[in-house]
Amino acid sequence: MLRNFVLSFTFRVATPESLAAFTEAIMLTGSAFRCYLRQRFKDCSLDLTTEMMQVLRYLWRNDSVNQQEIANAVNRDKASLTAMLDNLVRRELVTRCEDHQDRRSKRIVLTPKGRDLEQQVIPLIREMYELAGQHIPSQQLEASMALLSQMNQNLALAGK
Repeated sequence: MLRNFVLSFTFRVATPESLAAFTEAIMLTGSAFRCYLRQRFKDCSLDLTTEMMQVLRYLWRNDSVNQQEIANAVNRDKASLTAMLDNLVRRELVTRCEDHQDRRSKRIVLTPKGRDLEQQVIPLIREMYELAGQHIPSQQLEASMALLSQMNQNLALAGK
């Protein structure tokens, strides 16, 4: 006699406490990445903050964009980004150019010095990720990314 067996799985929903611990671990990891890069920048005599690097990385991929686009991409308010861009202008890494489509707006453009900096910074970032990723199976990383994506979706839906 054959019996049909139904497998049932019980999923426990994450508790607020476990999500808080997970979020704290993410923040600590982000802090470790920033500390590592700060030290590597110092070792290589690069006078650059990790926040400046975020802006430059965005510009290396999307040169000649307006300030609001950068602010959205790097999750900074426009006022703090203005101060950072002023600093990047003083360092001759970017310039502000008039936007021909909107005279009220300025476009942020990399200078040759800003473009050249990419050749020094990207290898340091790659090195950091290679070190951080040692002994981590790609499936585990993919599962973690899916988990973070689900958490982002949950929060986005709650905000509507």
